[in-house]
Amino acid sequence: MSSTPYNEKKASDFTGLDNMSTSSATSGRNPPTTANNGLRPTLPHGQVRGRIFTPMLVYSMVVAGMSAASFGYENSVISPLVALPSFVDRYQGVDQAQGGLVFSTKNQNLLISLPLVGTILGACLAAPLQNALGRKWALMVCYAFSLPAVFLELFAPNLGAFIGGRLWNGLSYGAALAIGPLMLADLVPVQIRGFSVSSANFLTILASLIATITVYRTEKIRGDNSYKIPLAIQCAIPAVLLFSTIWIPESPVHLVNKGRMVDARRVLRRLRAFSDEEVDQELALIKQVEDERRVWNAEVRFTDIFAKAQRARTIFIGGLFSLNQISGIILSTTYATLFLTDLGVAAPFTLTVIAATTQLIGTLTAPFAVEKLGRRPLAMYGMCSLIVIDFIAGGLAFGHGAQNAKAIAALSFIFNWVWTSSFYALSLLLPSEASTPRLRNPTMSYAIAWGQTTAVITAFAVPRLTNKDSANLGAKTYLIFGGCMVLITLWSYISLPETKNRTAAEIDELYESGIPKRHWAGHVCQTSMKSQSRVEQEHEMEMEIELEKAPGAAAVMV
Repeated sequence: MSSTPYNEKKASDFTGLDNMSTSSATSGRNPPTTANNGLRPTLPHGQVRGRIFTPMLVYSMVVAGMSAASFGYENSVISPLVALPSFVDRYQGVDQAQGGLVFSTKNQNLLISLPLVGTILGACLAAPLQNALGRKWALMVCYAFSLPAVFLELFAPNLGAFIGGRLWNGLSYGAALAIGPLMLADLVPVQIRGFSVSSANFLTILASLIATITVYRTEKIRGDNSYKIPLAIQCAIPAVLLFSTIWIPESPVHLVNKGRMVDARRVLRRLRAFSDEEVDQELALIKQVEDERRVWNAEVRFTDIFAKAQRARTIFIGGLFSLNQISGIILSTTYATLFLTDLGVAAPFTLTVIAATTQLIGTLTAPFAVEKLGRRPLAMYGMCSLIVIDFIAGGLAFGHGAQNAKAIAALSFIFNWVWTSSFYALSLLLPSEASTPRLRNPTMSYAIAWGQTTAVITAFAVPRLTNKDSANLGAKTYLIFGGCMVLITLWSYISLPETKNRTAAEIDELYESGIPKRHWAGHVCQTSMKSQSRVEQEHEMEMEIELEKAPGAAAVMV
């Protein structure tokens, strides 16, 4: 391979890549890609060539991982806000049915569930937006679009305007939720794909923790500042995201897709700590994948994700993100402060901070659990634990007294940690990892849209199940979620694939083979065997060249 410095490469240097692969894409139900979701030249069995991280890669991972920060903050700040007397007094007043400064069930639904409709619409817009602008500029448009929305929330003159601001902002971060994980998967090598996507959850939950701590600190402030300060901090988030995203590179996959080979190589050179030869190899693999996609289907339609060959795959990948909403997590996150207040425990705002902290701890353990245990074992351990917690907490709700309330609160904190480190981490990872490459954009949009649809339904239903002016089930609602988790666990045992250290080509091959998902981990793919043979051949050729160059090699060979 040529060792020409990357900044001396010209477009003509890459024309030879055009002939690399066209015939391989004309057979099979999925294009038999030889690259992976991270599009990194890899050795078999997850081996890594040299160092992985560069300063630009680390910076880009952090910035792309922050794409869900607006969602993390706003989704968590609303729970303690709606429990603040000053906020209730400003936007509703005394509720005669409950006899105090408490939002009615109707207004709780409007404040919490209705704005989530915006996230559904945003997720649907994500695919065409990034196809037209690329991932980087699509994210920047999302952040810019969010700025007027958060200021509308801050200065809303009435409840309708505040809800409108939340709906508007949901449109923005709904799109960002679908784009961010794909951007991250494009930038990182496959060996750290699971780690990086799971680590991004840390930044989302960190934003949630900041939101709850802020309201905890302002709760005792008299007047409107008790809720305006948290909303003012929210205004800074899209501005910070917009500025920081300016400096990250565009997705190399998007650049190759647009024919900008020189720019794509320049991006890879900044992101990779590899030699020029390895960067050229990765670029060749990206080019090959894009060529195969064009041959396979020049124009991808959103409905392709429901084609017969993809239907079961799409339903489970999208369903997993959706079903994490009906595990019971909403009681200790979105409705945490209200739920803890109804339990009658002391200092509900303080306990809300603890609940957010346990989630943050979960995001720290998730990346290691995902890579160490694998996807299926982590899912089974995590889901079974959630079932146990749901039924114990629901059973305790039939008793009375402070001890039962404290026990339920403690179980909800444990629930947060288990859910974040297992179910939630996997539901974000699999849409970007297990979907076939040519359908990654619509699959991720589908997963986010379906997930937020479930969130709307759950957020609407929970107050009607728990509140005293409705069904008044309180913590007994955990029993309903426990029943849901039993069904989810059974479905996951049948349908959840083990994708650890698998390339996109191997995942496609395994889906097409019909092998039960529980047997994926030990299966050796034909793609992997061919890759192993190719690496061995390259190694033998390199050894022969070195021997020929060595002093006296000719005499030895004779």
